[in-house]
Amino acid sequence: MLHHGWPAVAPAGYMGVDVFFVVSGFLITGLLLREAEQRGRISLRAFYLRRARRILPAALAVLLAVSLLTVAVVPQREWRAWFREIVASALYFENWQLAVDSQIPARADLESTPVQHYWSLSVEEQFYLFWPLLLIAALWVAARRASGSRVVLTVTLGAVTAASLVYCLVLTGQDSDLAYFSTLTRTWEFGAGGLLALLAGAPLPQHHRLRSAVSAAGLVLIVVPIVTFRSPELFPGVVVLAPVVGTMAVIWAGMPKAAWSPARVAALAPVQWMGDVSYSLYLWHWPIFMFTPYLIGMPSPPWVMALLVVLAFLVAGLSKRVIEDPFRAPAAGLRARPSFMLGGIAAVVAVVVGAGVVAPGIAAERTVACDRRDTEVTDGR
Repeated sequence: MLHHGWPAVAPAGYMGVDVFFVVSGFLITGLLLREAEQRGRISLRAFYLRRARRILPAALAVLLAVSLLTVAVVPQREWRAWFREIVASALYFENWQLAVDSQIPARADLESTPVQHYWSLSVEEQFYLFWPLLLIAALWVAARRASGSRVVLTVTLGAVTAASLVYCLVLTGQDSDLAYFSTLTRTWEFGAGGLLALLAGAPLPQHHRLRSAVSAAGLVLIVVPIVTFRSPELFPGVVVLAPVVGTMAVIWAGMPKAAWSPARVAALAPVQWMGDVSYSLYLWHWPIFMFTPYLIGMPSPPWVMALLVVLAFLVAGLSKRVIEDPFRAPAAGLRARPSFMLGGIAAVVAVVVGAGVVAPGIAAERTVACDRRDTEVTDGR
């Protein structure tokens, strides 16, 4: 949010996405491993239902709002580019859409759209498609060979993570735009979190000073690059190791009880609340920032941006309560018949995609009609 609102304050604020990828890899891998240990298997159906309830309602609500506002306040000449990305976001290939656009000179310099930040969610969803399958395959191999499951998992996840990291470093030197958006170059960040969950998910129960020092060092590795790095053409590259390792350190350290531990700040109610609404905040803040100039007719001055940040927090809190929570803890009937929820989600996706296909065509027809009318008027004169 700082990067989007005041780029000079956090010139590399986009590294927050790298923190997000590590956290996601840690949580998802830990969840799947615990299920495998407790039940002897991983249920793909249950996993994808949980992910759908957690991610899709708020994400689709934002896309629906963005679609309506685009038609209402955005000039028709921009509809094609905007709806192209809205459709890509609804179908979770926005990262590849941006990667392709970065290779096309006519599109490379286009202005940002209100859904450009969905590229990271697209990467995450693509990770969710293959990562559980990778774990299931590794567990199957371990069972067939009578090998230790953790050994097989460590080798498998480690190999995939290492290969992705090497590819990230190589591709960044060749095409940093493609490397930035590619799922293949980002998989290692999820993998790093996954390996942490597999090998060192539980920190030393005591040693609070050591863990506090590790946590503080991790925060330094995250924050310093965010406020000092000013070479986006070199990202992601070696520098991305800093926020990734820093995030792993903070996760491993947990909540140590030393008097000077960063955990004391993390435990503050405002920080906890911000973490609670962080998903909705991420979804809503960028569209709010993007649409404001169209609504007020000018770029947003600093004082307006401050108000927009407050508005983003308010909207995020409302979204968390009204949209996220009811789906994360659905009523008994909805839990028993998830097809209702999935059907509703599919309907919203269909509406968003349909609007993305139809609206640019209508705009193009109107543009042609206006050009024809202008030509006729000119010829008449």
